[in-house]
Amino acid sequence: MVKLFISYSHEDERHLKQLRTFLSDRNCPNIKIWEDGKIEPGVEWDAEIKNRLEEADIVLLLITQTFLNSRYINNVELNTAMENLSKKKTKVIPIFVKDCMLDLYPQITKLQGLPDNKRFLSTLGDAADKEYVQIVKKINEIAGEMLTDLQIRQSIDLQDAQSPVAKNIEMLSDNHKIFLSVPDSVGGREKRKDFLYVAMGRKEYENWPYEIVPGVKDWEKIEKMPEPEKADCLLKLIKDCAFAIHILMTADELDEGFDLLQYKLARECEAQAAFFRNILWLPDASVSEHLDERLMMNPTILGNNFEAVFRMIEEKNTEKEAWVKLMRHEFAPQKKVYMFYDFEKDHNSLLRIKIKNLIETDKRILINFSIPGVPLEKDREEAQESEGVCLYYGQSNPEWFVIHQSLLLGTKGKQQKILCIDDPDIDLKYDRDVSKNAFNHIIKGNDGIDFELHGFINGLFAPTP
Repeated sequence: MVKLFISYSHEDERHLKQLRTFLSDRNCPNIKIWEDGKIEPGVEWDAEIKNRLEEADIVLLLITQTFLNSRYINNVELNTAMENLSKKKTKVIPIFVKDCMLDLYPQITKLQGLPDNKRFLSTLGDAADKEYVQIVKKINEIAGEMLTDLQIRQSIDLQDAQSPVAKNIEMLSDNHKIFLSVPDSVGGREKRKDFLYVAMGRKEYENWPYEIVPGVKDWEKIEKMPEPEKADCLLKLIKDCAFAIHILMTADELDEGFDLLQYKLARECEAQAAFFRNILWLPDASVSEHLDERLMMNPTILGNNFEAVFRMIEEKNTEKEAWVKLMRHEFAPQKKVYMFYDFEKDHNSLLRIKIKNLIETDKRILINFSIPGVPLEKDREEAQESEGVCLYYGQSNPEWFVIHQSLLLGTKGKQQKILCIDDPDIDLKYDRDVSKNAFNHIIKGNDGIDFELHGFINGLFAPTP
């Protein structure tokens, strides 16, 4: 379990209680929560606090003026938390409770806190409860990511059946390496050199995160190697990258020489790797007219605009990160289920609540909910990133459920992991079977709940094809 330490001023105990109403053991099954109110009688409180801080994976800071004024918090709790953060031992999350003077605390203001945009909970009135729900959801996500990282690391160490996937995740996570071919042609090498100068400027002045290989000195060494040794060295370089960019100045540059060798090795890597993309860069757009159609199936950059190259790099890196996120799902400690329902009409529906409670009896499952006012694109994103989805028809009008059915039909590979719930007791005579035949699990009222729910839950833990 993830160990969470709550740092707060005793004068703010009512705010701690409000947080703990939501941040409970039941709502956070993967988190062991500790605050100093749990110190047993007879235990040396200072030593206990310091020990718990050292053990903590996550530290929450309940930010108020009394918190900032506390000498003990500043000297012990805040200092220890920030020191462990710098060592990457602990995640530190400010919870903005009451408006206060934060100007003298850059170590706090530089952190991403909750709620977003440094909105203080005490100023939100009735809307604060909604923010507490989002805070707990985010903390659960962070804890889940930590446990996922641990599962990946353990899989690699144990060399179990999932270790090849775990190794791919480790290799691709934060991998910003790009193999940039070194063309045979003089013009191609000049183009490469120009691009490197621009990339170096971005790296130095804009914190551009990518690393381009091989460097000039590396290539000088590679050129002097015998052919077999050269190929081995190039392949090793390429395998360490997330994608490769091949500069083609003319249509025949992949017929022989270094250009052909680099492209063949990159194609070999693309065929074998979990994720790898070959990108063609044709500074002269007219070259494309003379290339084999199969070559043009690669992502292709046409023209001499360096910004187009940078855009393609960003696009392929986003694709890579999405692929890593998908692979990480296999190691998640909990499977996320997203529930769609008409909040205003169906929040108190007995059947919806029954289904929700039955699913939540399995502690391996975490349910999140679509809430009023969420843009449809956000719903789509949440559904795609969850392992399963529930759609409760309820009192919704035809337009509502047709839109949400269509949204679910667009979630890649999820048709097997969608549960549709229809309540025949609701006196609506609309045709609500527009696309339900696309989904495997359909519950109509109280009939077949156990059977369909069992199949749905089992499906969540089945590998994604």
